[in-house]
Amino acid sequence: MSPLFLIRLVLDFTAAGLLLVALAYWWLDNTSHELIGTGMFVLLLSHNVFNRRWWARLPRAARGRPWLVTIASNISIALVMAALLVTSLLMSRSVFAFLPVSGGPTAREIHILAAYWAFILAAVHLGLHWSMITAVAGRLLRVGSPNAIRTAALRAVAGAIAAYGIHSMVVMGIGDRLLARPSIDFWDFQESTAGFFLHHVAILGACACAAHYAAGWFRRPSGVRRVTDAGE
Repeated sequence: MSPLFLIRLVLDFTAAGLLLVALAYWWLDNTSHELIGTGMFVLLLSHNVFNRRWWARLPRAARGRPWLVTIASNISIALVMAALLVTSLLMSRSVFAFLPVSGGPTAREIHILAAYWAFILAAVHLGLHWSMITAVAGRLLRVGSPNAIRTAALRAVAGAIAAYGIHSMVVMGIGDRLLARPSIDFWDFQESTAGFFLHHVAILGACACAAHYAAGWFRRPSGVRRVTDAGE
């Protein structure tokens, strides 16, 4: 396993962490929010530079259900991130305030909508690559061959996280946010900051679990070549 590959994984997880922190807008001041978002986009740019070969061979990709899952996930998250970036530039009051552009209420609504879709799609992206991530972790931690007890225990943990994640979606009103429904409910960070992040990590885990097992079902047929790369 090359050191560069490990660095790429660390950068990818850092980008996901920055996205999570950026969602806690009312916990941050605006400048911090913009700096965190800028750092996230820099890391996302490096992610796509590392995976430029995946995008280059996309037109020649093999067709099939696994192909559709991977391509749909990557293109969706690319489009959502593009919307998030554009609205970030339009709304910036600190980092990019020098730009001769300005956004209004519509840009803000699109920005919030794109942010939550980016979070969900990032979780799906993580789930689609979970087998690769666990394989890397297993080699680093020198975990032995799979056994029934460990597999059952891990599945039980995943099930518990998924169940709590579904509960957290209701608590955080994720459905309304993904549908851009108006809401006046905001998390009270003075009461509990950890609770905000715990709920969102659980939501991430639930979506990643769903994507992982759904991808396994889609990839069951034999003889279909996957379109993948070390980071995609």
